[in-house]
Amino acid sequence: MAVSTWIVVFVGSLALFVLSFLFFRWNRCSSFVRHHLTKNGPYDYKEIFRDYLFHINSIEDKRSLYHAILKVVCDIVSSSDASLLLKDNGDYTVKESLGSKPASFQVGDINDFLRWLKEYKHTISRHELVNDKDFSRIKGDGLQYCVQFHAEACVPLFTGGKLLGVINIGSRAKGELFDKQTKELLDILAGQSAVALHNASLYEDAVRRNIQLQEVGRLKSQLLSNVSHEFRTPLNSIIGLADLMAEGGDGAITTEQRSHLQMISLSSKRLLETVSSMVDLAKLEANHLSLNVRRVNVPKLVSKIADNVKMNKETTLKLALAKETPSIYGDEGWLEKLFSHVISNAVKYTPNGEIVVDAEKSGEMLKVGIHDTGIGIAPEKQGMIFESFSQADGGVDRKYEGAGIGLAISKKVVELHGGRIWLHSAPGRGSHFYFTLPLKPIKLRAVELKN
Repeated sequence: MAVSTWIVVFVGSLALFVLSFLFFRWNRCSSFVRHHLTKNGPYDYKEIFRDYLFHINSIEDKRSLYHAILKVVCDIVSSSDASLLLKDNGDYTVKESLGSKPASFQVGDINDFLRWLKEYKHTISRHELVNDKDFSRIKGDGLQYCVQFHAEACVPLFTGGKLLGVINIGSRAKGELFDKQTKELLDILAGQSAVALHNASLYEDAVRRNIQLQEVGRLKSQLLSNVSHEFRTPLNSIIGLADLMAEGGDGAITTEQRSHLQMISLSSKRLLETVSSMVDLAKLEANHLSLNVRRVNVPKLVSKIADNVKMNKETTLKLALAKETPSIYGDEGWLEKLFSHVISNAVKYTPNGEIVVDAEKSGEMLKVGIHDTGIGIAPEKQGMIFESFSQADGGVDRKYEGAGIGLAISKKVVELHGGRIWLHSAPGRGSHFYFTLPLKPIKLRAVELKN
């Protein structure tokens, strides 16, 4: 009894040892086989993703991209025939082909197969359509499609869940079939190709829109310039005649008539200033200006502007500019308009209080500050005040007059000189406008970077 028990234990242990040995041996062998197949399989995935896909994703021109996609696919699967069918403006169109050109087709004849392909979402081969019973329902439509496009495999392209198109591939070299591994690789390539096509379309749309925006900007600038020019002549005539009549050039007038004529002249001058600002804005937006750069004495320039600014009765303008304030370099005409617009803006929104103009050296730039104790600007509205025809208190019922052009012109003039403009403000606590101008002659128009 003891001997038999010992024999059973011995045989069991031996069997367990043999099974364990075979298991580890098999696992090692299977790992070797998997490694060998991965390393020496029909496709070098590293090369495909490193070279082919990088090449596809680097192309921005759609026509070149069409050809590149088909060439890559044909090279990888060893085929010489391929075509690219894409949906364009609602209709499917053959955009590119290599080798044999597809036969003429009607969209209605292929719609059923394309609808099925949209649901199937994977590469389908002609061999499968013929021999696999799972595709018997779509077999007729699929084979008709394959004949028209000389296709041995159809690779759907998707973007955003929508069927973008199909890559149709002809026969492979040596009559090889499109096996499972090849179809899986084609599905991966299809995903990358669809992304590349989508990106190329976005790039093309962006370029087209940019051209359209440039044309719209050019037309707007031309319209502003033409309309403004047509306004100037009659406005100058109105101002001249009103002043002449107010001075009694056409005979004696009453006090009330003189007051009315002065109102006409004042309103016309204000309108003329707006028109002139519109012309300036049109010139700046056209971006075809060349600056007449010269050395400009800032205290002298600001003093000249201060003498001509119409101040509120309860507001004072203080020039805190030292005599040793360094000179700047720029176009004096445009710089005069810059200072005039920013100071006039401060005056407009400071019904009573003080406006201070100062300056200090900041690197190779002169930092100019214009500070007021006016109404201030809410944080959410500060980003729009430098835009054309924008005001912090916009609307037809706004309290303060103006077309919202002055600060837009100021920003463009500053940037034209390579500087930048910004502000710090809070409602009821005034505003502090700052801009920088060059201390050396300008060679290139490059906007100063914010530190």
